[in-house]
Amino acid sequence: MKKPIPSELEIQLNADVLKALEGKSCHSDIIEPLQTCLSTLKDVNSYCPDGENYSYVVWYVNKIIFAYASGMRQVGVRLSQSGELSLQEAENPKNYKIQNNWYEIPYDSDKLGFLVNSAYDSAKNS
Repeated sequence: MKKPIPSELEIQLNADVLKALEGKSCHSDIIEPLQTCLSTLKDVNSYCPDGENYSYVVWYVNKIIFAYASGMRQVGVRLSQSGELSLQEAENPKNYKIQNNWYEIPYDSDKLGFLVNSAYDSAKNS
């Protein structure tokens, strides 16, 4: 059964990513590395609209979605709103979506932990 989007996520900052992910599926292999990166952070919440049918997953803190898993290989992280996170740290800067500060990265990237934690810090401190 599909779960509705939590009301706390229905803010303007999240609208674009929620719309882009609507109806998308997600392979379970790409969720595990993100869960591992975030497992020690007690204030992080996740939302999956339909886990039985392998829907996308988002992670959020302070009402701000900062990471998502969708598809077979890529995960997305919201880069710093203030520009603190340099694209030089990213493996493939052309994946950066300027309009909404999202960067897509392979789920098995060596930089995943760094980028997920940076995205978390940015959302937490916004």
